[in-house]
Amino acid sequence: MPIKIEYLYHIYDEGLPSQQVALQDINFIFEDHCFTALIGQTGSGKSTLIQHLNGLLIPTSGKIDINSYLIDISLVYKEKKGQKIIDQKAMKKKRKAKLKDIKTLRKKVGIVFQFPEYQLFEDTVIKDVSYGPKNFGLSDDEVLEASKHALDLVGIDKSYYDRTPFALSGGEKRRVAIAGIIAMKPDVLVLDEPTVGLDANGEEKLLNLIENIHKSGTSIILATHNMDVVLKYCQQAIVLDKGKIVKQSTPLELFQDQEFLTHSSLVPPKVFSFALKLKAHGLDIDLSKIKDVDSLASEIMKAKR
Repeated sequence: MPIKIEYLYHIYDEGLPSQQVALQDINFIFEDHCFTALIGQTGSGKSTLIQHLNGLLIPTSGKIDINSYLIDISLVYKEKKGQKIIDQKAMKKKRKAKLKDIKTLRKKVGIVFQFPEYQLFEDTVIKDVSYGPKNFGLSDDEVLEASKHALDLVGIDKSYYDRTPFALSGGEKRRVAIAGIIAMKPDVLVLDEPTVGLDANGEEKLLNLIENIHKSGTSIILATHNMDVVLKYCQQAIVLDKGKIVKQSTPLELFQDQEFLTHSSLVPPKVFSFALKLKAHGLDIDLSKIKDVDSLASEIMKAKR
């Protein structure tokens, strides 16, 4: 399910002294079945952008077309003293109107926020995962089936169903929270820094889970600071800076652009930097195959044969 964004602007505290332009002229298409990374320093606009994808935030102006669900906040003008100016009252009415019909969109696009385990609140795992699909009007049998399927997908055994989610490990809590989104069967899964706070083992398990969800047909949009994740899992990278898209490319193209990386203060994965040095010293390795240490070792072995 593609998501088309046109001329998107978002301004916090519009018209007040504290006004802040968070997004400026964003134009992009998230293609169907994408695995896309949103990259940028803190404050670049990543979190603001993803909250527009299921109506948690409504644009100050611009359009977002999500599988025929259209959020259209085109500018409305009026005449004042012979000048054409934006009609702020009309714009506010358009935003309010869009908020009234947002439920359908939130079934199509599920968002998992940073530290999603803090959103757990029911007294058992199965109740927590069932909360979302229940609110979309499914029958009790359909809710239970969807919840069990989601928990199975994230690797939570049925022996956990009646446990309190608050007694689980950090990684288990995060998987249960993700299951709660998956149970609603979204076409697009958006994750905001999903690996923050996890140890290496928990991070690997979670990322393998996300990769399997993608393979099952779900589009993945991932906001992250972790360049190793971008290299290994993502098909495309969008770099944001001060609310603007400053680069769109594959991870391979991004991590070879040394001038851009230096200018944007992005640090490429060490394994890719090492691969670049090996290639510069004459080792004939295929950079497009480098995803992690294992793939680099494999390419070195091939080059030495």
